[in-house]
Amino acid sequence: MGSRQRKMGSSARLFLAAAIAVLAMAGFLVGRARGFSLCNHLLGAQGPWINAHATFYDDGGRGGACGYGSLGSQLFSNRFAAGSPAVYLGGLTCGMCVEVKCVESPACKAGSVRLTITDLCPPGAPNTQWCGGGKRHLDLAKGAFPVIANPGAGHVPIQFRTVPCAPYNVLTLNLRGHQWWLEVTAVGIPGSGRILRVEVAGNGSPWTVMKRAYGAAWATAGSTLRSPISVRVSIFGNLCKLTARDCIKGPIYNGRKVTCGYSVGY
Repeated sequence: MGSRQRKMGSSARLFLAAAIAVLAMAGFLVGRARGFSLCNHLLGAQGPWINAHATFYDDGGRGGACGYGSLGSQLFSNRFAAGSPAVYLGGLTCGMCVEVKCVESPACKAGSVRLTITDLCPPGAPNTQWCGGGKRHLDLAKGAFPVIANPGAGHVPIQFRTVPCAPYNVLTLNLRGHQWWLEVTAVGIPGSGRILRVEVAGNGSPWTVMKRAYGAAWATAGSTLRSPISVRVSIFGNLCKLTARDCIKGPIYNGRKVTCGYSVGY
């Protein structure tokens, strides 16, 4: 079992490395391009098809381990999925958009469905069979599974690949915090949908790098951020950053949601 787990772990790392390599090559060729459409194109390279399995579930509107909460259902409706640890990668793939198709099963239907990773499929009981042991698995929203397969099958072999997300024109932020602490969860990220870094700057203050708290949530603590607060999201290192100037105005409280326009640059 140990050697098999190491092999599966190696496969997951290769999957992530391949996706990053594709984007890195695109970034090298495009260079320091400015502009929304070009930035979205930079991050829009499709990844290779990956073999996995799929089941389905209902998250009850809780939004999943990535921390999107009700924002997830607002943006993604029933087009979301929970990834096994080999796919979820500790939250690094939160927000990533994937295309999924059923393969090699009588239950398969033609076509594919596009989903966003919003949750973790825990590897313990009752999910051990599918999400444990380093397996690549997607637990699809119960409304998405019937698009690719007969739900009576319960589970089917699939292939999935990374694809560009919708070309969102605004950042939507879910806030938690107070005067000395701020946590930001952002959705509506163009390109790959993944966030590599988040920075905030209070009125008249320099940019402060936030730390990943969990999933797609980023936090900073220990200093006062004076309103209005600007937010900067890195989705491809220094080549592609989304900057929402004076995005957060007024008090910060748990569950507050703000929507801000942004500019794209490096």
